Amino acid sequence: MMSTQSTFSPTRTTLGRSITVAAAALLAVPAAGQPTEPTVFVVNNVSDDVSTFTMNDDGTLNFIGIYAASEGPQAATVTPDGRYLAVAHGTGDNVTEILHIFAVNPDASLSLAHTTLVPDSPLATKWLTDDMLAVIETSLSGPNFVHSYRFDPDAPELLLIDSAQTGSFSTSLAVHPKLDVLYAQDSTYNSISAFAFDADGNLSALDQISTGGIYPLDLVVTGNGGHLYAGGGISGGGHAIVGCDVTDTGGLKLLEDSPFFSPGQSPAYTAVSSDSSILFVGHGTDATVGSFLIDGSGSLTSTGFSFDVGMQGTVGDLQVLGDYLLVTDESAALDGITGLYSFLVKPSGVFVAVADIYDTLGVRPEAIVVWDPPVMGDATGDGVVDVLDLLLVLSEWGADDSPADVNHDGIVDVLDLLLVLGSWT
Repeated sequence: MMSTQSTFSPTRTTLGRSITVAAAALLAVPAAGQPTEPTVFVVNNVSDDVSTFTMNDDGTLNFIGIYAASEGPQAATVTPDGRYLAVAHGTGDNVTEILHIFAVNPDASLSLAHTTLVPDSPLATKWLTDDMLAVIETSLSGPNFVHSYRFDPDAPELLLIDSAQTGSFSTSLAVHPKLDVLYAQDSTYNSISAFAFDADGNLSALDQISTGGIYPLDLVVTGNGGHLYAGGGISGGGHAIVGCDVTDTGGLKLLEDSPFFSPGQSPAYTAVSSDSSILFVGHGTDATVGSFLIDGSGSLTSTGFSFDVGMQGTVGDLQVLGDYLLVTDESAALDGITGLYSFLVKPSGVFVAVADIYDTLGVRPEAIVVWDPPVMGDATGDGVVDVLDLLLVLSEWGADDSPADVNHDGIVDVLDLLLVLGSWT
């Protein structure tokens, strides 16, 4: 009998399965120095340290650790890739202040990577890219500036690149989510400035607008890049929220109905829901956090819902991570409560605590920084992996500086294609 030997010919099904398995293997390997879970960092201003948590799918938090900083940590920012956390300090009695850069480990713990000095007082700091950092210089005796730096983790060193004047009392920075544009406010002359930054970190004035007599605090840009908001503090009667349209180039235009009225007293802290539909505002005087629906034009409508954090001045900061709103209560005065809240946000703007307040194990928890791991294979950055990501990878094939390089190995190639196909939703 003549024997026959079967040969294997890959079909579309088996090829697809092979690609999926290969991509799954890539997905299983986290990038070095990058947390594998949604991560929350809390700056404890009086105990001079930073607490870290990871977040579960239901919004509950896991305490990871508390890590020593220097005196008076007050502002922090995490790189877009989640690998480094910068923490700026302000003691108020020096011409320079300490800035720490921590490496963020895959388990969300911190390791000190670099310490340097920056001009006094760095009340705000933001990473522009994974290696470029912006830091405010808030001087009470002269003009204020924003400085751009390049961080070299191998040296390690933080090198000054450029500086731009921001006004006479600047305390907040915001970065556009889609454009190379940085925003800074001035609450002495009631203005917001926009600066373009290039790949080398050079800053150039793009726009400046008056906020109509309302001094802007805590700038926030919606995730879709369409609008910018700021609390008005005690100015304008103590119930004002500034709202701006953001142009296609990153410029600003005050919204026709700005300032908007907040039922709370002294709006000072802001955060926006992940889908850009809700603005959350923390108030200094009555220590409440309220929510506002954002319509297509950027106008705000109060939901009437609020949460009372405690006595005056106890709201520390607000941030959004996925479907959850995070709030720090910075003082245990009167009610004995201090720490970090996690709230589930509903489409109506109502937000409900998922658990009792979490202890940061530090004193005076204030600034919150969050990092959410990107969706693997999401080249377009729209939160899903689909045909648009595939088309972007194919159109950018061979490029060495492209968002289509979804595995971050420096070039767009077959490994990126495998990752997109294996992550397809």
